[in-house]
Amino acid sequence: MATHHRHDSAPRAVSRREWLAGLGLLALAPGATLARSTASAPSQPAQPSQHSLPSRLDETTFDEYLRMRTASDGSPVLWVYSGVFVVKPEGEVARPIARIEGLSRSRATANADGSWLWELDEAGYYCAFEDGRPAESLFNPFTGQPVKPKHYRSPQRLLLTRGGIRPAREAPAGVEFRGEITRLAEVAGTVALTEDLYVKLPGRAASADAAARPTRFAASLATFTTRAENFKRPRHEWIDCQFNYTTLNSFVDWLGMSDNGGVQDMRLVGVKCRADAAAAAVPWLLERIKVDHPGLLA
Repeated sequence: MATHHRHDSAPRAVSRREWLAGLGLLALAPGATLARSTASAPSQPAQPSQHSLPSRLDETTFDEYLRMRTASDGSPVLWVYSGVFVVKPEGEVARPIARIEGLSRSRATANADGSWLWELDEAGYYCAFEDGRPAESLFNPFTGQPVKPKHYRSPQRLLLTRGGIRPAREAPAGVEFRGEITRLAEVAGTVALTEDLYVKLPGRAASADAAARPTRFAASLATFTTRAENFKRPRHEWIDCQFNYTTLNSFVDWLGMSDNGGVQDMRLVGVKCRADAAAAAVPWLLERIKVDHPGLLA
């Protein structure tokens, strides 16, 4: 890690909650609250074999990835997206229960060691299918109960490297993290690169002071696409980029299904925009973010 990363000169141990927030995972999946169920003591995390580690990207592919993910002049980039929130308990057929509207603002800063510090701030809303606006209440068909969605604010800090993606801060003991960048394919003149994060959070047996917590999982799987011809343009020019994003995560607490096996999925599509092109988002989303999260678009 380069010595000029922006952190304290004598870093303290980071808590599990802080670390999850730094990955943007706290609001989306694993155990923000304790599950009231019986869990066995966590086993030692398995160490990945060398064969399972992501291969090191060549310089050309890493440069293409950075051109898709950033602005060439180092300015912030907006990512505007829309999609659906799908719930899939074990033994049940998956069902979408809400729409999602959101955007994020990101910036990448080069480090002396060749890595890039990736900083992102994101806000999103679970919306009713009827009008597409943020919902105060949603119906969970699997419990037969109304639930109150927790709309999210999700900051992230990661290191982008030719060897993959790493957290900007060391993970707490027992947490497994793997981040991969892959050149997926080139089809009919369109290049697709993937950015995938896989996280495992150990469970905890019940004690006199705390309830049991099951093992939790989170996976964010993003695919970024652009026309191959864009890479022939001068390096200083802007490159358009579209993305598809999905998650495979343990249930958020507000669904009322923490004791259930299964997964939730956010299926999103979006576009990369210049920092001054916020008009790509629906007007109500911009106004709501200005009120709820002043400074995010500054």
